Amino acid sequence: MKITDVQAIPLYIPLKETPPLSTSGRASGYHVLVKVLTDEGVTGYGECFRFTPRAVCAFVEEGLKPHLIGQDPTQVERLWNRMYTVTFRWGRKGMALNAISGVEIALWDIIGKWRNLPLYEMTGGLCRERIKGYASLQVYATPADVVTVALRCLEQGYTAIKLHQRDMESLRAVREAVGPDITLMVDVNGAWNPRQAVEKAREMAEYNILWLEEPVSPMDDYDGLAYVRERSEVLIAAGENEYTHYGFRDMISRRAVDVVQPDVIKAGGVLECRKVFALAEAWNLRVATHCFCFGPGMAANLHLSMTNMRSEYVEVNAQPLEAPFMHPDMRPEGGYLTLPDGPGLGIEIDEEVVKRYPYTGQ
Repeated sequence: MKITDVQAIPLYIPLKETPPLSTSGRASGYHVLVKVLTDEGVTGYGECFRFTPRAVCAFVEEGLKPHLIGQDPTQVERLWNRMYTVTFRWGRKGMALNAISGVEIALWDIIGKWRNLPLYEMTGGLCRERIKGYASLQVYATPADVVTVALRCLEQGYTAIKLHQRDMESLRAVREAVGPDITLMVDVNGAWNPRQAVEKAREMAEYNILWLEEPVSPMDDYDGLAYVRERSEVLIAAGENEYTHYGFRDMISRRAVDVVQPDVIKAGGVLECRKVFALAEAWNLRVATHCFCFGPGMAANLHLSMTNMRSEYVEVNAQPLEAPFMHPDMRPEGGYLTLPDGPGLGIEIDEEVVKRYPYTGQ
């Protein structure tokens, strides 16, 4: 079997939001779908991280495709190293790895379909029949707005909610509204310097949050993050903005985190995330994959999480898409997610939706 084509398709499918509307929801509407075609008629699907979708697509088709045509798609480790080596001048993090990740996921989908095996059977087998999803919220203008959305999540069956608010008023309001038994996390996407982060972590501890995510800027200030972790009563989580097991080695070896958060569509794909999981296990750390996407990346993250003993949660964007482009769309039921039984990722792409929602740069 040989690769005959590699396609990257930029999409814009907005969220299906009901009032109150978020201030950050538009960013979740970008998507990059990857297709890898073969001479045996087997097509694999992947997904790249969504920002600058047309630029990512150009990178896939100009930077990666020429090195993949005619290659055996089942040789994932060799092809990953080939892609990583030929693109190092464009960056060993960021967009280059986002592109590699999407293609690598598609290779696994091909193998699974070719061998009639689901991805989870190729990566160790299931550790659980279902896994808890946590509702990852957008950013909202007021504490009252956040409370409204959080309570709506409880009605949908979620028992864990992650806020992206940076103000203490929102956290206090949500904790009072949902009660003491609901798990809360807070992600501030690199808001503070280390000393500020320590102060904020101490304030948040009063509201019994499970973890504080990415409190320090710049994201790779791991000495600063370790400073915060040593002084924090709540767990420190990070990793959605780290790439490859080389980057995670630096973060983990500096004892900067309690919860490791690789994202399969950013960190380098399935193989790289498995290597990150091994590092986390060696250092006795928790794992919670970052997953703020809706396509094949969601499926791949779910397969990985359910084949890892240290994964307790899977992130779920609390707002669904206006039109899902993947079936099943892998939304939780009663707060839990399960995997389909089909080969590879176990998904189908709705080509009509793909045609209806192209990203044109507007």
